[in-house]
Amino acid sequence: MEKKDTIQSIADRDAVDALFVISNAEIREGSKGQYITCTISDATGTMACKVWGKNGLNALVKEAYAAIREGMVHRVAGKAQVYNSELQMNVNDGIDHLISGSADHALLDPGDFVFSPADCTKNREELLQTAAGIIRPGLRELVERVFAAHDAFFLVPAARAKHHAYRGGLAEHTLEVVRYTDAFLAGAEGISADRDVAVAGALLHDVGKAVCFAEQGFSFSQLPAYSLLGHISPGISIIEQVAEETAVDGQDLSHLLHIVQTHHGIYSDPKPQTVEAWAVHQADNTSALLHEVASDVEDTNPGEGRFGSRLKGPVYRYPAPPAMPEMHAPAPGAKEDGKSDLSQWF
Repeated sequence: MEKKDTIQSIADRDAVDALFVISNAEIREGSKGQYITCTISDATGTMACKVWGKNGLNALVKEAYAAIREGMVHRVAGKAQVYNSELQMNVNDGIDHLISGSADHALLDPGDFVFSPADCTKNREELLQTAAGIIRPGLRELVERVFAAHDAFFLVPAARAKHHAYRGGLAEHTLEVVRYTDAFLAGAEGISADRDVAVAGALLHDVGKAVCFAEQGFSFSQLPAYSLLGHISPGISIIEQVAEETAVDGQDLSHLLHIVQTHHGIYSDPKPQTVEAWAVHQADNTSALLHEVASDVEDTNPGEGRFGSRLKGPVYRYPAPPAMPEMHAPAPGAKEDGKSDLSQWF
């Protein structure tokens, strides 16, 4: 089955009837009854979608919600509209197509539907190289064994929505956190820090997310453990279990677990209490924040500001800087400063 319309090609007020992956579906109560909020995507990008249903037939919303399968491809028929400076899809009469269920994935090309700006192969290689660069053998063995036991770490998203919410997003986010952690510690004058344990903490701070998602269709669905336990408790369990098979030093293990437990910083319980733990927290926050700001700015018109839905705060998009004047090669015999060389006449 050929895919024609894409997320990237949709503009304001376009009538759309095409196949898209549906994820993050939730049923909510509105002033006029229930509606569905979700994300639609294909290989070119993602878009917010609201399923309102038909007037006076609110029961259809429940039927559609029950028929939607996370990560599966569905026929989405609706109209695109800019709302709060963001383009979203609104589905009304097209709710009947959602009730009919998902498309037959055997007839679809994954290349048309799998969205991921991440280079999964490159990110995996760089993370493994970073782990191999940890100097203390026990700490290095622990990190490498954790990665070896949880291959999903390199494929799952970093979140259900917001930042790095795509295939390979967790590995990409983790790599950014490692880079920021390294940069923070290297850039801080007169501060002593244990790079080995800081890097190990950066590498494993979100490892619990490796068991919080399951591949479904062309995307990933969130497992109940993510909402019931979060990702920190599963991450602590993973590290402790693997540590029993290694010769990691007890103090290194304690410090590593402290970093993982407290990487949410001021929202952690307990809060970070070491330079290394605060460095990983700041790195984690920076990676997430910059991606959220960038996504909101990208969805904003040049020269305009608005309330960013991901940042939950104001963003502004400056227009592109003026183009530099075209530079031409100097004429033969001209000086580099653009002036003619007249010395030959004197």
